[in-house]
Amino acid sequence: MRYIGAMVKDLADEKFVLICGPRQVGKTTLARAWLKAEGGLYLNWDVPEDRRDILTRAYLDRPGGRALVLDEIHKYQRWKSYLKGLFDREGERRKVVVTGSARLDIFQRRGESLFGRHELLRLHPFSVGELTHGELRPPPGDWLRPGDARPQPGTWARLERSSGFPEPYTRDDILQKRRWSNRRRTLLVEEDVGDLSQIRALTLLEHLALLLPSRVGSPLSVNGLREELGVAHATAGVWLDVLERLYYCFRIPPYHRRVARSLRKERKLYLWDWTDIEDPGARFENMVAAHLLKAVHAWSDVGYGAFDLRYWRDKDGNEVDFVVTERGRPLVIFECRAADAAFSKPLCGLAARLGGIPHVQLVASFDGDVTRRGGRIVQADRYLANLV
Repeated sequence: MRYIGAMVKDLADEKFVLICGPRQVGKTTLARAWLKAEGGLYLNWDVPEDRRDILTRAYLDRPGGRALVLDEIHKYQRWKSYLKGLFDREGERRKVVVTGSARLDIFQRRGESLFGRHELLRLHPFSVGELTHGELRPPPGDWLRPGDARPQPGTWARLERSSGFPEPYTRDDILQKRRWSNRRRTLLVEEDVGDLSQIRALTLLEHLALLLPSRVGSPLSVNGLREELGVAHATAGVWLDVLERLYYCFRIPPYHRRVARSLRKERKLYLWDWTDIEDPGARFENMVAAHLLKAVHAWSDVGYGAFDLRYWRDKDGNEVDFVVTERGRPLVIFECRAADAAFSKPLCGLAARLGGIPHVQLVASFDGDVTRRGGRIVQADRYLANLV
């Protein structure tokens, strides 16, 4: 069972549970495991027979339907209204889990049709923490030393070459991984985009997807992308939103509160599958970003607080890779380095400007462990093994 498995079981007793996440991250496997324990029906929108049963609600008359999994139902244009009606009619008699490979959380910002009827959980790929202890751990009480868990040797290297997606990670075969990545990108562009948007220039959209790995880790210029693609600025922006909605990439905004001369607009881009990134430094930073995003999403979904992940950069070019906030208040800042045993000056400077908050320098390869005046330098996998 994945790290949110226990939460699915507990929350489904009272409300519909919506599980969203990238294609092939393990949502269906998790939902089927829950269904096996509960006993019930599995219906997939992509299967014509199941789609007919969903639209006609024929499954309501079947025996053994106390629990229900509706897979990929977000592809139905009126899925929110459908779930609202189902909850109002069957909510007290039926447990329902809904999965989707597009962002089911968008309705939280676009209407309240499911308000009070659902719980949202975001499923991420494997992380070094999940592979080490398998738990959904709360936010650390001590950000400098969040725990004493140690990952198995080789775990981080395997994640780096095979990604955190279950199929390629489990097989750990580089040729299979390349085939899997190509197939996943093709399915995303040719099927998922067509299902969820009106975009017709799919070859240009795939061109955009192929451009993004070289932009990882830097504030993203939409104008630069639109010039290379030969499309309007608004079009490039819409296409980026679609790729983000379908979990090809994610972007984090800048942190600027309480810090003068901070950038306020351009977001930094990262990929859900970091193995597409050729530059080792950018790939390492992307892996750290994915681990921290998984943690803040899990903590927010469970109810520990309203956590967010940001970065900081000022107009003089000083930058700190990540800022973890809770309701806008900075809790801890992180800098990624390849093999540097000296504290980053921007990291220490920002920590001081924010009132001396904890600051951690995560290093790709580092034999030591240095703690000094509210800061720590540590190998990345040793630190991240103690998060979600």
